[in-house]
Amino acid sequence: MTPRPPLTEAFALYRPRPRHPDWGALAAEARAIAAEVGPGLEPPRAGRAERRRRRRGQLTALRNYLRNRRLERRGRHDLRPLYFIWTLLRTCNFDCTYCDDHRGAKYPALPTEGTLDTAGARRLLEIMRTGTSSVYFAGGEPTLRKDLPLLTRAARDLDYYPIIINTNGSTVDRRLRDPAWRTWLADTDVVVVSLDGLEVSALRQMWSYKRAHEVLRNLLVLRELAQVQRFKLMVNCVIQPGQLDHARDVLDLANDLGIWFCPVPVNVGPTVHAGLAADPAYDALVELILARKRAGYRITGSLRMNQRLLRSAPLDCRNTLKPHVDADGALLWPCKAAIAVPPARIDVLDFADVDALYAHARRAIDPDRFQDRCGARCNWAQNYSTDAYVDGLRHPTRLLADVGELLRGT
Repeated sequence: MTPRPPLTEAFALYRPRPRHPDWGALAAEARAIAAEVGPGLEPPRAGRAERRRRRRGQLTALRNYLRNRRLERRGRHDLRPLYFIWTLLRTCNFDCTYCDDHRGAKYPALPTEGTLDTAGARRLLEIMRTGTSSVYFAGGEPTLRKDLPLLTRAARDLDYYPIIINTNGSTVDRRLRDPAWRTWLADTDVVVVSLDGLEVSALRQMWSYKRAHEVLRNLLVLRELAQVQRFKLMVNCVIQPGQLDHARDVLDLANDLGIWFCPVPVNVGPTVHAGLAADPAYDALVELILARKRAGYRITGSLRMNQRLLRSAPLDCRNTLKPHVDADGALLWPCKAAIAVPPARIDVLDFADVDALYAHARRAIDPDRFQDRCGARCNWAQNYSTDAYVDGLRHPTRLLADVGELLRGT
């Protein structure tokens, strides 16, 4: 691992505020933890086996792209997935003020009955792999599942690529000290940490979590380990009304530290929250994010996608490209957040492959032009990623640039 200079020497854009943490102390803690756990971690796979995994994942994505172009030309919207978003479990140790299960229910209060055991989860991975190249482990908080390393290893052995996890980051230090987790980072291509500000007292209140400073420290731990473990590190920042300074702080810190930044404006229906849209400071933040993107800073997504997301441009929503699978193995079809037409719950384990699953799902609810019937019309970053993919079905060269950026750093 190449030695890093003191963290504060990397600060060019970011300016610490009075209620921000002591970054020197946090960096020292993070380096000590990384030095403690690093030697015990399994190194990422390299050589022929790793090239095979990536090649097989890319071939699946290419086959799906060609198939989806044919479906699109026929007016069909049951497009094969870019990735499955899998809610590994509904349990979460945070109670974020803005977060729910896309159906209006808060995660800490959601029932946990029916969560797949390890064997069922492995079988689910096998089935999903027949129709996609990538899996997105989500929650709740996925690191609360003790068998997560077994599932990321299973995903790697099935040649998923990329393997993505979204975490609140609170358990990272404790998990990496557990020998059972020594393979986890080696088997993960992208780690996304949710981070909505840097003011510790505000984060405690926003998340209902007392040890918010540990999330910031654990982000630094992951940054230390990313060099050797070769995963792409991102922060997912929810931009909220009245808290634009918090989002700007996260943007500046991420840009200084070389961490990918994903902006997620709070929405109400098909537009960004009125409190954002009416605030001139939001316009200024949007222009800054776009300027940073143009300048080559690590902002997730294409310039076009960010322009559309941050400005609430009308989108072409295709939720079968990012299907949600619940903790019990049920596919929420065709969209988890649908209001006017409640989503069908279809047990993925009842099917041998994704083709059979999608054929059955299409008979249950016709997904063609579903965005005109669903009643939700959400302004989510995930929806704009599928909008960008549909644009890429019509303009392949634009999609190639997006795909190249997605894979850069993994």
